[in-house]
Amino acid sequence: MIETLQAFIENIKNDKRLSSFSEDQTKMAIILPILRRIGWDTENIDEVFPEFSVENRRVDYALRLNNKSVVFLEAKRPTEDLDSGNHQEQLLDYSFRQGIELALLTNGITWFLYLPNAGGDWKARKFYTIDLKEQESASVTSKFIELLSKKNIESGKAIQTAKAVHKDKLKNGAIQEALPVAWNRIMEEPDSLLVDLLVESAEKICGYKPEASSVSKFLKENENQILITLINQPVEPQRGKIAPKKVEQSNSKIPQKLGRKGFQNLEDYLIPVIKLIKGGYDHKKAFQEVADKLNVEYSTVASQCTRGLKISLNDFVERVESGRIRTLLRAKYRDKTNLIDQEIG
Repeated sequence: MIETLQAFIENIKNDKRLSSFSEDQTKMAIILPILRRIGWDTENIDEVFPEFSVENRRVDYALRLNNKSVVFLEAKRPTEDLDSGNHQEQLLDYSFRQGIELALLTNGITWFLYLPNAGGDWKARKFYTIDLKEQESASVTSKFIELLSKKNIESGKAIQTAKAVHKDKLKNGAIQEALPVAWNRIMEEPDSLLVDLLVESAEKICGYKPEASSVSKFLKENENQILITLINQPVEPQRGKIAPKKVEQSNSKIPQKLGRKGFQNLEDYLIPVIKLIKGGYDHKKAFQEVADKLNVEYSTVASQCTRGLKISLNDFVERVESGRIRTLLRAKYRDKTNLIDQEIG
């Protein structure tokens, strides 16, 4: 199973026709072969049921055991942006109402895995992403078998693993939210350990040992520079001090001023880079030209075009070349769709 699936994944990575596949071609050439290689009988509609009726809708595939649906799978074509539209919400809605423990949304290349009954909004219920292009074939193979093989679904091991992965994700998210709060509390009321550490470090640098009171005074005077501004969670005011200003979030996107000199992600980085690539530049030359124009580092431009959109470099270039980048930008910058259509439409 492992060898045949890994070889198949390698072939998919190198298939230049993927971007032209329709949804039906994706099902036949990618999705069903993967399911077959992880133990599902794709020729038995009692096990892999296509166009399965759910209330007044249909799900592309229901994976069934003992006449009971255990996994719902919704398929899209490879050029479909899984994050756009309401694909995820619809899938989780009818999965939850049907008591399905594991749901999949895929365009053949990217596979979003969900625990519909985990609670929270649909984003919180996505516990893992498999990407055939970006991840190593061995890792992709391992995750398909671990989380989706018939054997592991049947034994309950896949669901146990999925819940453990989801729990770790929630834990890590909670830690990331707590760290800036903890940092601010330490900076506002420095404990003796931090003061001693700064005293020792300063002495090593200049040869003179500062008084602890001087270090405490230094921290207080520079409080505004070392406190972290939190999103939707203001620092607790202490002893009459004013907390750093809270950054409000709403349905409209907050203008992102990233990189040096307060440049905006969309107008100053993304649109110029995209226009250069569409005009014939390779991505490296486009990144460098924008970096030179803005007087920032090459890596800053590259980061805004990839991490800023939460996609890989290869995915960014492919989306620009195929024209799919417009859909992603419109979804991310909903208040600037006219600008996007005007500049790169």
